[in-house]
Amino acid sequence: MKRGWVGLMGGGTLLLGYFLGQRVGPAPIEFPDAGEIRNAAEMEHAVAEALQMPRAFPRAVSIVGLLKGLTEDNVKGAARVVSGRVGGWDPIDLQIFLAAWVNLDPVGAIREVESWPIRSRRELGFRIVIREWAARGDWLDAVNYVQTSTDTDMRGMAFGPLVKGWVLGGDPKGALIVARRLWDSDQPIDVVDSYVRGVLQATGPAAAIKLAREMEPNTQSDFEQRFARVALYLVAREDSVAAVELYESFVSEGTPAWMDEDVLDRLIEVWRNNDPKAPVIWLIEREATAQRDRLLTRAMAMWGIRDMDSAWKWFEETRVSAESPRTLKGVDALMLTGLFSKLARKRPVEASEWVMRLPPGPNRNAMLVRVAKFWSHEDQSAVANWIDGLEISPKLRAQLRETSSRGRR
Repeated sequence: MKRGWVGLMGGGTLLLGYFLGQRVGPAPIEFPDAGEIRNAAEMEHAVAEALQMPRAFPRAVSIVGLLKGLTEDNVKGAARVVSGRVGGWDPIDLQIFLAAWVNLDPVGAIREVESWPIRSRRELGFRIVIREWAARGDWLDAVNYVQTSTDTDMRGMAFGPLVKGWVLGGDPKGALIVARRLWDSDQPIDVVDSYVRGVLQATGPAAAIKLAREMEPNTQSDFEQRFARVALYLVAREDSVAAVELYESFVSEGTPAWMDEDVLDRLIEVWRNNDPKAPVIWLIEREATAQRDRLLTRAMAMWGIRDMDSAWKWFEETRVSAESPRTLKGVDALMLTGLFSKLARKRPVEASEWVMRLPPGPNRNAMLVRVAKFWSHEDQSAVANWIDGLEISPKLRAQLRETSSRGRR
């Protein structure tokens, strides 16, 4: 037995007494009396017929309706259909069936899954059963079964689903104890991710943020630090603003060593998908760093891709005007660079009036080439006159002419 399970259940009494006193899982699902439902053969035929439906939603509705009548007498009929075509099951269909079977007979369900010949489906089924088993409140039964398994790979796979199911079963405090113990063992680290996912599913992002703040990752162990990073990633998908506020609280006194650079990258990526303007405004106010500059340029580019008219209108009205002759600097140059790829392709004439306001250098040269490329599709004569009037090096002028010529061809 691996040390992780020894640490979790070692001594037999310490955690056992606690968990037995915390049996607060949901009430079991009520299944009909055997006399009111199909026998095994009828259930087998009905499930097989339902699975032939090509459309996912009607198929799922039909399967759920059938499985409401699942009993110990007819479950083997449905199981024969599953086992016979385990390689071809849609994952959602598989989850519906196994979740129903776990509520009836979790041991029977997991033993059936362990017999499946296709490893990928066996692993998927195993995770589903362990999670659903724990989610119904039978935490100790699920733990006891897994720790007696002779398949070490399957045991390792069980930890994340077990922790998530424990949370979903109504005992987040107990699940957190288990997650910490497994983290401190030599077991896989997905227990933290699974715990946070369970909290998000059961109680929402506010609860996950509250827990992350209580962890105090700036002064605690790597478990707390992992928890904070995972909470930031996952909360951002549901509430980007709240995730960014949590991030700010962690870096208020400087970015800590445990805060990987890609944390902010991922936060901004999700945020700009939900609201393209908000991260631009937030990034403008942040300290100038290579990461900030890169994220601001990219955020502005994504806003332009999604809605060029609104992005360009905001840029002109709040940052600079077309009449201003000055070369743009700082965040304004970064934002114009971000917008320029779309502007040059969609409105090359307007882009030609702005491109020389970018600071001299590789970025401006690349955008000059882009304007020449797309404008040449519309008006070769105008492009030629524009190139002749630019104050640029002979080498760059030759490159622009070649680009324009290729565009015409």
